[in-house]
Amino acid sequence: MSNIKTIKYLTQDELKRLLKAITDKRDKAIFLVAYRHGLRACEIGMLRVEDVDLARGRIRIERAKHSQGGEYTMQGDEIKVLRAWIRERKNNTPFLFPSRNGTPITRRMLHYLIGKYGKAAELPPDKRHFHVLKHSIATHLLEAGADIRFVQDWIGHKNIQNTVVYTQITNRAREEQARKLFASSLIVHP
Repeated sequence: MSNIKTIKYLTQDELKRLLKAITDKRDKAIFLVAYRHGLRACEIGMLRVEDVDLARGRIRIERAKHSQGGEYTMQGDEIKVLRAWIRERKNNTPFLFPSRNGTPITRRMLHYLIGKYGKAAELPPDKRHFHVLKHSIATHLLEAGADIRFVQDWIGHKNIQNTVVYTQITNRAREEQARKLFASSLIVHP
């Protein structure tokens, strides 16, 4: 249970405030895609323009740290922000989110951006780190009722134990089961 204290995630309200604080098209695309797909900072840097198929609504993701990648479905709002960003791009680099000099955006820059936008969104300082987006989508999917195996696959965990830690934060199925069972006449009520 000690991992619960170390996992920081954004509430739905905090995430909405964060996304609202971002007006730059590139940055909006970065943060929405990173959140929706549970991407690490280095994984955002690895994305290439060719990894995005807007017509099919799919994105190919290579994961770091021995995680599982693959091709994933994108939602309409992701497609919209990516389309807006790709139209605006002036750089012919193969990287989807390049720095000014055409190299992949760096962790350092993403750390700077989450700090800047996190401050504007009035996020607590301990939630102003890029990895909080990965923790947030895992938690939000479970809150929405997703199966633990779906979450494991979606965020690329090879080992289910890395995903199970999120059920210690929120577990909708456990809560529903508890309500049902404790309403039973077979459980003693004073």
